[in-house]
Amino acid sequence: MISDVISTVLAAVIGNYLISCFVLGLLIAVVKVLRWRGPRTASVVSGFFVNEFIFYALGVAFAINFVMHSVFGDYAAKTIGWSQSPFQLELALASLGFAIVCFLVYSRKAQFRAKVGVVVGAAVSGLGDAAGHVYQMVVNSDYAVNNTGLLLIGDIVINLVGVAFIVWHAVARRSDTVHPTDATTPRSPADARLDTTAQVTR
Repeated sequence: MISDVISTVLAAVIGNYLISCFVLGLLIAVVKVLRWRGPRTASVVSGFFVNEFIFYALGVAFAINFVMHSVFGDYAAKTIGWSQSPFQLELALASLGFAIVCFLVYSRKAQFRAKVGVVVGAAVSGLGDAAGHVYQMVVNSDYAVNNTGLLLIGDIVINLVGVAFIVWHAVARRSDTVHPTDATTPRSPADARLDTTAQVTR
């Protein structure tokens, strides 16, 4: 009985890896916020959520997507209601490329603009996928498990939440000029000289 429950849970977690990675990222962001010893300003908190979203909800999920559409391409196509085709490998490699970019910008020192680009690019891709799934469902009556249901919901909700995190952090960074934040934006030498002059004259 217990083994059946465990098997069911594992199947749900693995089968819905996009949502699983998203939830994992949220949990890790919460843990990091709680462990943070400095002031928990909106800029610091939102920075943690942006970073963990990029690493887990996007990076890890895209990496798994690469494996699913390359190594397990036949299975992935079947669950979406597709026929196997060379485009599966193209999708896999595109996912791998996106995953690498996500891992590269996962850093407290990475430019905020780079993080915005990654999240917005993923949102365009994910929401476009969702529109494609809806089209296939309406026009071709494709009600396969991974053309509808949680995958479709995840494509929409996860990407909208990612954009919301970016907007939240952008607003928070503008209002917080005291505490260091995640996703810092390097300043020009002229800005640095102005800061130095201001400190000397105080």
